[in-house]
Amino acid sequence: MDHFELETDVPDSDRNRGTSEDEKRSQRLKRVDSLHRKPSRAPRKDFSGLRKSTRMCLHAIREAVLHHRWKEATRYLEVYSQALEETSVEQPIACEIIWRLGIEILRHHPDSDLERFNDLYERMKSSGVKNYAKICLEYAFHLMLNGHIQKAKQQLTVAASWRYGKESARQALGLKLIHAYCGFLDYLIWSTKRASTSNAEEGEQHNEMHSYFRQALVTMQEIIKQPGVWDQFVCSCVDMLEYYNNKEEALQLLEHYAFNKDFPANPNAHVYLYNYQKKHNASRDELLATLKGLHSLVPSHELMLKYCKLLMLSREPKNLQRALCIALDLVEYSCWKKNVKAWLCLFRIARCFSKRCHKDLLKKECEERKDLWLKMHFKNAHTRMDLKISPRLVSLKIKVKKIMGFVSRYGENRTLRALNAMDVLELYPA
Repeated sequence: MDHFELETDVPDSDRNRGTSEDEKRSQRLKRVDSLHRKPSRAPRKDFSGLRKSTRMCLHAIREAVLHHRWKEATRYLEVYSQALEETSVEQPIACEIIWRLGIEILRHHPDSDLERFNDLYERMKSSGVKNYAKICLEYAFHLMLNGHIQKAKQQLTVAASWRYGKESARQALGLKLIHAYCGFLDYLIWSTKRASTSNAEEGEQHNEMHSYFRQALVTMQEIIKQPGVWDQFVCSCVDMLEYYNNKEEALQLLEHYAFNKDFPANPNAHVYLYNYQKKHNASRDELLATLKGLHSLVPSHELMLKYCKLLMLSREPKNLQRALCIALDLVEYSCWKKNVKAWLCLFRIARCFSKRCHKDLLKKECEERKDLWLKMHFKNAHTRMDLKISPRLVSLKIKVKKIMGFVSRYGENRTLRALNAMDVLELYPA
């Protein structure tokens, strides 16, 4: 017994000396009551052995998958699935692991078939409540990829009406996607019927097609109104609207998708709008506005060559200067650095500047980039590398170098004298 215990070891007679009879009685009642009080929580089961075995099993599955031993991985996965039955504590985690690993194994298993996929997905839907929406979507995608469009539609229709207390609220976005993909599947069915129906046919087939069209359009337009990246839904709606000659509605949909500030930046939206405008003979100003928006997002996009050409056709000094800046920026990107079309575009713009007596603007741009370009494009070593790609590339770069007033040894050797004498316009007619 240590000093603290000795100091606190006071006899009961001395300890109770200052207390009343009522206080003593209440203390005795509390002691008796504590003997009959039930424990607040049931003792926790010890799952350490089960957890250890499941971890070892999971490690074995990982090793089998990494070494592509799919049959062995299947056997281990069957053992690991006992975690769903033995304990509810680990069930959500184990369910997700079985879902993701099981699908991956079945995709590579030599004896897998559609029935096995269906069994696994149905099992996961009943046990994996926390991932219900994701599992249903993946199941529908699997059916679609295997050509079972109607079955996928049935699965998503049932999933769209799923309710499970707070879990359905937590998965609200997933359920919205399920609803949207129901419309997308209606579009796929409509598209299949369109391909099998001739224009001369009328009656029930056209009525059925129109019914799928209305269902798909209403459903997908509902999700498109919300900010997000909805490329597949937008393209599907435009395709259907074009078929029924609703061109104005299709154009409004594409413009809203491309220019709405609430939506995330999406270069594809501008590409879809440009292609639609070009297809329906939109004005040059409309095309320029669309490509300007695309340039602000992706300055290295392949449509920038079209943008430069349209700017040159406008014949306005402001647009011509903008075309020069875009072309100069373009060849600084690694994907365009050795591209013949990009250098041809730059050559034509630079030559246009020199012919129209705008040499001051050209000189200003060249001075700002001189040091960078001499190192990036016009070293002597670049001549040999460019020659392996295309002699025409070397010829164009020599012409651009002269117009821009750069002094370098690029192209100054005997093997390139013939190239210097070549007329670029003969190689690339306007």
